[in-house]
Amino acid sequence: MLSVQQPDLTQTIKNNTNPLPNNNHTGSMEKMPMYLDNAINTNKSLLLDETARMSSERLPQRRSKISMKSSECDSRPQSAYSVNRHSILGQLPSNMDPECLVWATVSHTGGRITLPDSGVSMTIPEGAIEMGETEDIFLAVSRDDKDRPKLTDGQTVLSPVIMVGPQGLTLLKPIILTFQHCASIKHGQWSLSVYNSLTRFDEPPQWQLMSELGSETINTPIYVQMEMGHCHIMTDMLLRYTLLGKPSMAGKPMKQLRVAVFAPSLPSTIDYDLRVYFVEDTRDALEGVMQVERKLGGCLLDLPRQVLFQYSGDNLCLAIEELEGGWRCKQAANYQEIPFQHVWSGTQNGLHCSFALEHTDRGQHHLGCHIHVFQKAMLANRQVLQISCNLDETLAAAGSPSQAGKAATHRNSTVTNLGCNSMVTLEPPQKVFRLPPAIKRKLCQILDTPNARGNDWRMLAQRLSVDRYINYFATKTSPTEHILDLWEARHREESAVTDLMNSLRVMGRMDAAGLMEKEMGPWL
Repeated sequence: MLSVQQPDLTQTIKNNTNPLPNNNHTGSMEKMPMYLDNAINTNKSLLLDETARMSSERLPQRRSKISMKSSECDSRPQSAYSVNRHSILGQLPSNMDPECLVWATVSHTGGRITLPDSGVSMTIPEGAIEMGETEDIFLAVSRDDKDRPKLTDGQTVLSPVIMVGPQGLTLLKPIILTFQHCASIKHGQWSLSVYNSLTRFDEPPQWQLMSELGSETINTPIYVQMEMGHCHIMTDMLLRYTLLGKPSMAGKPMKQLRVAVFAPSLPSTIDYDLRVYFVEDTRDALEGVMQVERKLGGCLLDLPRQVLFQYSGDNLCLAIEELEGGWRCKQAANYQEIPFQHVWSGTQNGLHCSFALEHTDRGQHHLGCHIHVFQKAMLANRQVLQISCNLDETLAAAGSPSQAGKAATHRNSTVTNLGCNSMVTLEPPQKVFRLPPAIKRKLCQILDTPNARGNDWRMLAQRLSVDRYINYFATKTSPTEHILDLWEARHREESAVTDLMNSLRVMGRMDAAGLMEKEMGPWL
């Protein structure tokens, strides 16, 4: 991956004693397991983490399209900007699926909005919204193939198409957009880029390069943190975003696919069709397939499996083996190949093929077979889906996406009184931000000042593995504040605060670690 030599801005930061400054730019503009119960959870309630004075609701079924004037979308005052919900609806495409959209009313205290079925979230730090103001902010994903970028040779789509809005809203600090991607980072050899579109959400997107990882300059307006299975974008612009990848130099990177097989829950007496999907290995892509199959009345026949797909030009192969007696593949079609480019590009949601099975023995009420999925010349990465179902039983009860996963997670719900009677899920406020604002301000005062030992915010960025492009933080009035904002979004594990305190100790900053221990307790 090519990199551009940048001036070292990390030595010129002055100490800022003001609490939590709001300036954004100064002088310049291997994967978590895809468990079935999470992937096909049909509880469509909104998952919203919040601090005090934040409320949220699921958008109602779209009624009439409400138009917006260009000035309403493109020109916003610097403060005291409040969008009513009808204006938000007017910004969105007329075919927007309400199940792919959430919003929240956010105050100065910030919070986090989540699309749980898509694995996408947005963290709004404290201070991103003007003190005393509230803003309606929404998060959505689009599964419409027309919204995906047109690709050049070798490029592939690695994430959902994400929309955050309303467009034109001025934020005082960057939000952190977190989503899953399907690039196999451990296999390396990727050139990764974030693309955005400045067009209105109710118009076709015009995608443009926003940041190429490794080639950032001090004018790059976002920071991108890539991790195994997840990507975090720090941005103060509410737009469309997506992640693209291509081979770096002569490399042969791999992307991770998720393969799932479905069949009709009520088979016909003669034929039985098996539909095999191969999509990006993200929660959103799999949920899109589940949504389609729910409408078709399909049932899932085996747990979805991960398959590695390499940039080699070789096709994806599928073969039915060990088919039980009483069944045969029609026209002897027990083997199929999917062209390499169809799979690699990722421009088509719900890519799949079908196997038509003929029921030759009506006395046979059981269907069993193995479906082998592999890429030519990469047999070591072969996956086998094991199909075993009794046609006399209700298949929908055993594997239907409309039934599976309902008891996966119990959530405490409440009903809002915001006019839509939508069910929302609220986590306790303390789970949103691990660091109390007062402690965060003191840490910023302690660590923002550069020192000769270098164990200031620069070493903190290194310890937290966010120093890939450190000049992004150097351009901020308070680098520590932005580093900790990103830390809050990245680290949701129970040990996060303890790990942060230990990092400060390893840095030799006993003052900062002692501050946390004094204020938050030695048991951390």
